[in-house]
Amino acid sequence: MVETLLPKLLRMQGIVKKFGDTCAVNGVDFDCDHGEVHGLVGENGAGKSTLMKVLAGVHSPDSGTVFINGIDKRFSNYSEARNSGVGVVYQELSLLPQLTVAENIAMGVWPKNKFGLINWPSIRKTSTEILKTIGIEINPDLLVSSLPVALRQMVEIGKMLAQNPELIIFDEPTAPLSHDEVIVLFNLIKNLKKQGKGIIFISHRLEEVLFISDRITVMKDGNTVISERASNFTERRLISSMVGREISEIFPPKPNLTGKENKIFSYDAVLNRSNMRVNFSVFEGEVLGVGGLQGQGQLELLNSIFGLGGCEELRVSIKDQKITIRNPRQAMRHGIALLPENRNEEGVFLILSTLSNLASTTITRRQKAGFVDKRAEMQATLNMIDQLKVKVSSYRQVAQSLSGGNMQKLVIGKWLIFNPKVIILLEPTKGVDVSTKQQIYLIIRQLADSGVAVIVNTSDMIELIGLCNRVLVMNHGYLTASLSGSDITEEKIMEASVSNQQIPSAEAVL
Repeated sequence: MVETLLPKLLRMQGIVKKFGDTCAVNGVDFDCDHGEVHGLVGENGAGKSTLMKVLAGVHSPDSGTVFINGIDKRFSNYSEARNSGVGVVYQELSLLPQLTVAENIAMGVWPKNKFGLINWPSIRKTSTEILKTIGIEINPDLLVSSLPVALRQMVEIGKMLAQNPELIIFDEPTAPLSHDEVIVLFNLIKNLKKQGKGIIFISHRLEEVLFISDRITVMKDGNTVISERASNFTERRLISSMVGREISEIFPPKPNLTGKENKIFSYDAVLNRSNMRVNFSVFEGEVLGVGGLQGQGQLELLNSIFGLGGCEELRVSIKDQKITIRNPRQAMRHGIALLPENRNEEGVFLILSTLSNLASTTITRRQKAGFVDKRAEMQATLNMIDQLKVKVSSYRQVAQSLSGGNMQKLVIGKWLIFNPKVIILLEPTKGVDVSTKQQIYLIIRQLADSGVAVIVNTSDMIELIGLCNRVLVMNHGYLTASLSGSDITEEKIMEASVSNQQIPSAEAVL
């Protein structure tokens, strides 16, 4: 008796997709089997997202074939792909903020009652049950716009699960999640794998790809570089495959601070979250990190420096000069810059050009009698595009057409043109590739070395350890540790993250 072999869940053959003269995907083969996690990695612009958008019906391939369970499929839109069992959790959320959690999860499904009307009780019950499976308990009638980014990401995952897909694409799903939330997601992926689902996992966090994947494919410049079992890779080998060269160091070297550096920024306030006083300083030449488990007051503290509230009795000084900050306009007037966590909603003007985005923070500096000096604006913009190596067809290209990494460069670039005295960076490398990360790390170090007060908040423990001279740890809205030098370790950061002991001051450099 001959055993009949089931066809692979997914097989993509010879996929080609061009945009004008640019070949984004060049004859790529890719597959994923039932009960398999296939990791897909590569720099921004490598072709990963375009390949997945072909699979999801967003783009039609110029040539090549997509087979689902051995059947030739030609999707003209996402609805057709979804009906064939393809589900996607996008890096940039596809939720509708002004609808409720339940309405977003039911999108595209909309169960009906016996009268043919939308069954709202069923929708609320189903959404609550789905979110419980991924460890989330929230009111299904809450508006998505009221949720923090991490919870929105979990709702996005719930929305995908409601469609009961057979093949699931996770595109940077962990970028906004805390360590505990990542563990919940990975347990979910393992359960989906046991159910025979095929998982395509895309992430720039290579340690996560190595941990969760059965196989890994690396793409570069629209081509497949290598595809092997995950056990054959190390993080170093993945990086060298992605960028085409060996990378000996991820982070730029830290200066040896002696504790006698000049104080260039000081903060003192009572945070509303804890009703406790928090104070710290930033010294010349240091990158100050702010860590701890997510949602412990870090964002309230750092947003308050930019005039976004969250505190009382705010006292701020730059180089011993006391300043008043009641709103972002005043903060900017004093040379304070904020790189937000959510670049799509707060960092860029999606429908405006690259030029307009880069010029947005300094437009008043080039105005005379109400007119903008377009020549100066053009020169500043082109210089920044060249300095940051932003991949654009021209300065007129709109922001929403750029990759995530290039969009992040716009947010950073507009503040570099601003020439800040203090810069606060919230998740500065979220959703960008390893090469762009290194570029951002170098920019951060150069800013600190040039006398700018640099404060970084990141959920990436490796970034806190590798980039920062000092790390402040928060829990329950107050500071629990100020770590520097060899004390900046994962163990000590995590220990302080759950500590209930408040430190009296966080001003020491060493």
